[in-house]
Amino acid sequence: MSFYQKEGVRPSEMDKTEFYKLLIRRYKEKTATDEEIEVFFQLIREGKLEASLMAEMGIDLDEAESGVPRVRSRRPYYIAAAAMVLIASGMAFLLMNRPSAPLPESNLALAPDDVPAGGNHATLTLPDGSRIALDEMGIGALVEEAGVRIDKTEDGQLVYQVAPSASAETSHGSEPVLHEISTPRGGQYQVVLPDGSRIWLNADSRLRFPPVFASRNREVFLEGEGFFAVEHDDRPFIVHTDGQQIGVLGTEFNVRAHPDEPTVQTTLVRGSVRVDLKNGQSSYVLKPNQQSVVNRQAQTARIESVVATEYAAWKDGYFTFRDTPLATVMQDVARWYDVAVDAGALPDKRLYAVLPRDVSLATLLEMIELTSGVQFTLKERRVSLER
Repeated sequence: MSFYQKEGVRPSEMDKTEFYKLLIRRYKEKTATDEEIEVFFQLIREGKLEASLMAEMGIDLDEAESGVPRVRSRRPYYIAAAAMVLIASGMAFLLMNRPSAPLPESNLALAPDDVPAGGNHATLTLPDGSRIALDEMGIGALVEEAGVRIDKTEDGQLVYQVAPSASAETSHGSEPVLHEISTPRGGQYQVVLPDGSRIWLNADSRLRFPPVFASRNREVFLEGEGFFAVEHDDRPFIVHTDGQQIGVLGTEFNVRAHPDEPTVQTTLVRGSVRVDLKNGQSSYVLKPNQQSVVNRQAQTARIESVVATEYAAWKDGYFTFRDTPLATVMQDVARWYDVAVDAGALPDKRLYAVLPRDVSLATLLEMIELTSGVQFTLKERRVSLER
């Protein structure tokens, strides 16, 4: 059922403005349903909310544009996305209380060294060491052996299909063999595991898993960031990361476990999960909209209340930052665009923003400049502060 059908409305040309304003208010007040949020983002992508966003903030569009630095790119979704940053963060003061002296206009959109957004890039490594570059392969079956068929679908998923006769053990009858799907910096991918569970891998991540799950449990090993939509099954589903393991039956959650970060974050969207620290002394059960933050070295953890969908927005094409240190923001940018960032020179600032992941790097940096006041330069795949 569509959002319009559910609400019993189908906006005509005359009442679309009021409909848009209602949708924006619900998003701002965090009362929007998942379907309403999906409609909101779709309208943003289509560039249909620009005037309504400004009106909802009490700003005259012509007056605002006359006193605010203009971006060089004129794509409608860019303007809309920039306005969405302000709505999502409550930072309308950036336009309403602008300084008398204009901010320097960014020249990033003219940068000859602009970098495209990342995309569906990944490598499948089989137990014999052979590697398959998935983005170079055609649609259809990639591997068929021992009762396991691996297909690449038209929408870029890797799907495992297992025959009832397939065995979870090696020919030596010992440990299960493991496949590995890895994404580079600038890559992401989705895999459908043998039990039907779906995993989205973010950039610079690795997932190891058996092509056939054992009869007692379903175990996978993650390094980096992944979103898990686990199919319900009597067998526990266990995610191993450095410093912890996560046990579930059927649920949706995000795990961020990059080896160059001191903590592992597990954020629950739906269902229930148990986080066990590797020291064997601590265990935590999460409820929806809770997040465990495990210090892998100290083997300590804290539980926080969060808006869980914000931590999974990357799989739907958005960066979501809520009081996020600029250094962490740029770390995510570096992974997605596969660039270097001069992190040591970044100021101690924090960002509130929702930004699209499908724009070029120069465009994204302009959006960050709008909310942070920090000016960047981009040259030879390196992001630096403008001097």
